[in-house]
Amino acid sequence: MSTTPAPDAYAALLQIDVRGHGGGHAEASVTVAEHHLNPHGTAHGSFLFSLAGIALAAAANDAEHSGVVSAVHIDYVRPARPGDTLVATARVAERLPKEDLFEVRVTHGDELVARASGRANRRLRAPRVD
Repeated sequence: MSTTPAPDAYAALLQIDVRGHGGGHAEASVTVAEHHLNPHGTAHGSFLFSLAGIALAAAANDAEHSGVVSAVHIDYVRPARPGDTLVATARVAERLPKEDLFEVRVTHGDELVARASGRANRRLRAPRVD
């Protein structure tokens, strides 16, 4: 039986590096590449949403709990451009009896790129057999 969460194939596809799982905190980082861009030459909104969602999911899932994300809201604050290194930091803002409310900040250095909030239902995880 494994005690670490399964790898995130979608994060790998987008070249997003995830650090930390569970405990209500995680970070995901990526350098914006040409294949992440929209027709305006900036990071696609769905890419920023995915980055924030991947960090949130990593924070909500651990060896003990399966965090089922039920809602995410995102505000786009400034564009991200090719070569920008983005870091999405997810943390529990409120812990409720059966779910957690998260705040996710996507930054480039000291600049806020996007801010998201989300909620995840906390369920006991069935042991994974490898």
